[in-house]
Amino acid sequence: MELEGLFTPAAEERIGIEVECGLVDDRLGQSAPYDGQCGSRALLERVRHELGAEPINEAGALVGVELAHGAQVSLELGGAIEYSSPPFRSLSDLVATTRHDLRAIASIAARSGLALLPGGLVPFTPRERIPWAPKPRIDIMRRYFQGLGPAAAYAENVMGLTLSTQTTVDYVSPEDFREKLALLVKAAPIAAALFVNSPIEEGRPTGVLSRRMQMWGYVDPSRCGVLGFAVRPDLSFADVVEWGSALPMIYRRVGTGYVPGPERPFRELVEHGFGDGTAPGLDDWRGHLSQVWPQVRARHTLEMRAFDGPPWEALAAAPAFCVGLAYHAPARRAALALLDGLTAADLAQASEYVAVKGLDAMVGDRSVGGTAEALLGLARQGLRARAVAGLERADAERLLDPLDEVVRTGVTFAERAVSDWTGSLRERPAALVAAGRVPFA
Repeated sequence: MELEGLFTPAAEERIGIEVECGLVDDRLGQSAPYDGQCGSRALLERVRHELGAEPINEAGALVGVELAHGAQVSLELGGAIEYSSPPFRSLSDLVATTRHDLRAIASIAARSGLALLPGGLVPFTPRERIPWAPKPRIDIMRRYFQGLGPAAAYAENVMGLTLSTQTTVDYVSPEDFREKLALLVKAAPIAAALFVNSPIEEGRPTGVLSRRMQMWGYVDPSRCGVLGFAVRPDLSFADVVEWGSALPMIYRRVGTGYVPGPERPFRELVEHGFGDGTAPGLDDWRGHLSQVWPQVRARHTLEMRAFDGPPWEALAAAPAFCVGLAYHAPARRAALALLDGLTAADLAQASEYVAVKGLDAMVGDRSVGGTAEALLGLARQGLRARAVAGLERADAERLLDPLDEVVRTGVTFAERAVSDWTGSLRERPAALVAAGRVPFA
């Protein structure tokens, strides 16, 4: 089996987004259970019938729906709602469709006293009350992480409570892959400072700006964090294959269910099989690459995973930032020049510091805030150039305005959230949910 075969350049550049929102009751802000009239299964059933969606089932349980235009609404492991868009050629069209769909789902949820709550962390649900979705692989994953001990101390919090807004971009050639992956990996922990938005855990400010980023630092470092090889100038598909194939599978699909993966590197399974007379195929390789969670995940697309989910009004800032930097060659190369010289160790350390200090952190000997501001300017140039070329609406660059506000004031989404929580919201969960939920008609 040729493992590099999964890394096939696309015919054109398109954009996708995944938006994770807590599904919470609107009074206490606690995560909704799966069962019951006010549970996530009932919500998916209503979305299915009211929006004409097709069901997605696992082991006989409804865990998602697919809308007519290809978007999917599914349960995350801990019961949050994930909206996954189809790919779009235009950022503007992507954002318009995503906003429309999320508002429609939020409206259906509101009739049952539920809210879709964007952000970086479900703020009121304690770890011991995570409503795990009925997905068979969850128990396998939990046992795997428990077996790692301190190296995965926050795995269950990450699986069940963290939220993000992820952007997928395409690459159209091996050289394009190299440039875009290097750019996104180097930019990820720096740009994440513009998006920090998870300062509240179990109803209390934690003293850090991104509890989500901090917890990700304690989840299996062999599968998560910075792709260190991406800083090398000779980066290629083979590096991703080498990295991924050195890891064991956490689980694999057998028939309609899942079983734990063998405790051997994937490359050994390719050579010697699973030990039951079968050998891995391309679907197993695809499944294996879904069991790694670096800040940027490389598969048939490149997926930026480093950002906390922003507030609703800044929803479009994450894909706008990625598209502006990655899809305009002059901006992309200027950003690579700006980030030149950063090491994997610099990026890993910055990830740790940004979680606590945000824009005040350092990356190597450089200011995270100053570097993030420069990257933001390049992203704006990229969007402006795409608009001039007729690839975006003329006002596409305005999608970055919320990030300009962060840079101008020096106040991150997280700092604003804590100020509101201890001030005007008077530490009332219902008030936080009302202020931060996805709006509905």
